[in-house]
Amino acid sequence: MKKAGFLLIFLVLLGAPSWAQEPMDVNIVINNQALDKEPPPLKMAGQVMLPLRKVFNALGAEVRYENKIITATRGNKEVIMSPDVKQALIDGQETELAVPPMVFDGNTYVPLRFVAQALGDTVAFDTATKTITVAAAEPAIDVPLDRIDILKARLKQLVVGNQGAILKVRNIEGTSEVYYRGLDDRDTAPYDGDDQVEILMATELGTDIQGWMADSMEAFRLLPKREAVAFLGLIYSIPSTSPQDPGEIIDSQIEDFLIQIVAEDPDVVVRRQAVLSMAVGQDMDPKVVESVLQLYETSENLWETFPVQQFFQYHAAELRKRPNFHTIRARVEAVNSLYTANILRYLDGEE
Repeated sequence: MKKAGFLLIFLVLLGAPSWAQEPMDVNIVINNQALDKEPPPLKMAGQVMLPLRKVFNALGAEVRYENKIITATRGNKEVIMSPDVKQALIDGQETELAVPPMVFDGNTYVPLRFVAQALGDTVAFDTATKTITVAAAEPAIDVPLDRIDILKARLKQLVVGNQGAILKVRNIEGTSEVYYRGLDDRDTAPYDGDDQVEILMATELGTDIQGWMADSMEAFRLLPKREAVAFLGLIYSIPSTSPQDPGEIIDSQIEDFLIQIVAEDPDVVVRRQAVLSMAVGQDMDPKVVESVLQLYETSENLWETFPVQQFFQYHAAELRKRPNFHTIRARVEAVNSLYTANILRYLDGEE
């Protein structure tokens, strides 16, 4: 159906249908942001309706409302609707709404579920908390299922410590240890060349380091996350002088991934492991240092920020050579934390 046909339907309407509506006491969270309840959502024929600009702005879409035609775009997605018209266009394809956009008290309301799904998002309702959550749909995973299954099994061979990174490797059956590094201690965490070779051999992940690394990031949400982050930290720790070194581009990809985990992952255990994986890395990119500093400055969770000490302990000598060292030190010193004194001693070369 073309836009002209859509307009024709609108113009030949003889009047708006009558819809019963009632305010709803419901929480709405879009892209991790709670929407305010003024004006309140309305319920019509089982559909949750919201003012159009409020919902499209929250969804990150641009919206135009001209001549009673609503056009919303986000990326390559386009949704066209009109008040009181049950037909809509999604990327040029006609579809029918259960409830059309409606005008109440001078505000045009649109159905939340329809517009969110039309833009490619997912909608979920938690009856216990009366919360509607809208989130971006998970992207497709471009990793064969057999490789995901293999990667899951091999990552489960790893025993990961709270301080010592990967401590042990079990056999594939999980019945015995095939490699042991040491106790869960800060002095254990940094990997040496033997550790890197032995762990990669024991898990058979050394046969295709770049491939398994890429798969770990692509299929991350389907894997044991803590172990996947620890594995990426192991690869990140391989120095450029090693024959195992996957290259600068791979290091940069891992850095970006770990930074994203620290900033966005909802699981504190996974975020903490990402910091530890940064700590055991070799060359520290400024963006990695900034990520660790921002976490230290903003998190009040002592368990989460514990590996920040390790990061500065392992890299203090390198950081002292940087032109912005005094800025880094001043930012650490300004943090009110039990760990600040220790970190300053590392930075000042006293330990």
